[in-house]
Amino acid sequence: MFLRFSIFFSFLILAVTNCTAHEPIAEPSSVNQGINGVLDETKQRFGIVGYSAVILRNGETIHTRSDGLASIELNAPVTEETVFQVFSVAKLFVHTTIMQLHENGAIDLDAGIGHYLTDLPEAWRDITVRQLLSHESGLPDYYRWPDHQTPKDAEEALALAETLPSFFPTGTSARYTQTNYLLLGLLIEQQTGEPFRAAMASRMMEPSSLKNTAYGGEFAVIPGRATMYRSTEDGVRRNLFIDQPDYMFASTGLNSTASDLAKWFQHLLAGEFLSPSTLDAMWTPLDSEDGRKPRFLNGWEYTKCKDGTVVVGHGGGNRADVRHFTRGDESVTIVFLSNGSAVDFWPGQISFDLAEIVFADE
Repeated sequence: MFLRFSIFFSFLILAVTNCTAHEPIAEPSSVNQGINGVLDETKQRFGIVGYSAVILRNGETIHTRSDGLASIELNAPVTEETVFQVFSVAKLFVHTTIMQLHENGAIDLDAGIGHYLTDLPEAWRDITVRQLLSHESGLPDYYRWPDHQTPKDAEEALALAETLPSFFPTGTSARYTQTNYLLLGLLIEQQTGEPFRAAMASRMMEPSSLKNTAYGGEFAVIPGRATMYRSTEDGVRRNLFIDQPDYMFASTGLNSTASDLAKWFQHLLAGEFLSPSTLDAMWTPLDSEDGRKPRFLNGWEYTKCKDGTVVVGHGGGNRADVRHFTRGDESVTIVFLSNGSAVDFWPGQISFDLAEIVFADE
């Protein structure tokens, strides 16, 4: 299983770099027909169990669609109110909160994390907040499932990471690790004076009136949540039970609807979380001393396509994707949430395909 995931992850990097959309099935007579054609074809090709999607153009909703089953066992359909586990899409709330604290002068992105969290190993103290966001810390990953059991609490997770070798010297490369976000979650708690869940509620959920968004791991009781599925050689099966303890919530453990996440993105684009200048700075690459192309902009997955389109966003669990495309003065935002499929796929490709349909509609 781990090998298969590694091969699939390599495909993701290639897909992002090429910035290509699939060839359309037929010439659409309207943008809505084109969108539905991509969604129908993708669902059929990969055997997606159920999904919900919302598409924004320049911050305004132009299309919503929900299809398939929230539960195969109960034959329950997906609706606009269906809640999905969104896995690492949860990191978008963290990125935005960190930038709020930076905008307010509470956090210097280029200060060492040891300036704020004083009980860290000496070797970690000079790693900057920005390097943690951008996965350039080199810190080892405490999260090593399926090879080892998930640590029971933050103290155990940090103690485990401290015993492991660094992946690379800080700032010389990028590698996606959950240890970075464990530290960022602790930083948010320290700077806001609130438990992480409460900080996200007061800063992200309540201002945008997210009624169907909540934190909770695999075994939490979340009203309206879809059952998650995975592909196996024997067909679709229930997802493996991988609980997300509370200390992981800066990385994962968020549950939401496509409409809630689209609403949150509308508030972000409208300047209600961050000023336009801070939002622009968050999504602008900094020059790298060694000339490396950035993979993450302050935590956001980043791509610049050959045609100049800039893409930022984040995927989650190979089932969810939230991605924002800017081309000239136009923008397209895609929220796609699913609960698994018969064949492994990368939801980011759906976002690229859908965005191209919308941009082509002039």
